[in-house]
Amino acid sequence: DGIARPEGPIEEVLGTIDSPDVLEVLMEADRTREVLEALCEFADARTDDADTRYVFRLVSDEFLENIASYAYSTGSGPVYAAVDARRGLKVILMDRGVPFNPLEAKVPDVTVPLEERDIGGCGILISRKFAKSLEYRRIGDWNVTIAVISEDR
Repeated sequence: DGIARPEGPIEEVLGTIDSPDVLEVLMEADRTREVLEALCEFADARTDDADTRYVFRLVSDEFLENIASYAYSTGSGPVYAAVDARRGLKVILMDRGVPFNPLEAKVPDVTVPLEERDIGGCGILISRKFAKSLEYRRIGDWNVTIAVISEDR
């Protein structure tokens, strides 16, 4: 559908990916709902742990939703998503939207009453708390977010 696979960034992040334990999806940012289901189905087939499945869905949903909502001022653009289940479980999301490092995003003050807080930031806060690790890189014109959900399966 006209979206070019980000060859350089993929190899830099994943290395060689010729494996049945790696799923790659290339899409437009306005199709994140159906892609989330495909990613989760793939991940679910590779772990029996309910907590790992839950965290995978939570973190993947948060970052896909952020891409769909904020990455492209035009409303849509290319997104690359991958699940790597070779040594544990991680999700890799790449977009060509405006540079955005979720690790530098302002963390909401959860001690302030809800009605007095600014909107936003809670999903990233939750993702930081539940993922084993989060990493962000800007490779060329791609935002690359890597979330390690579990290690060694």
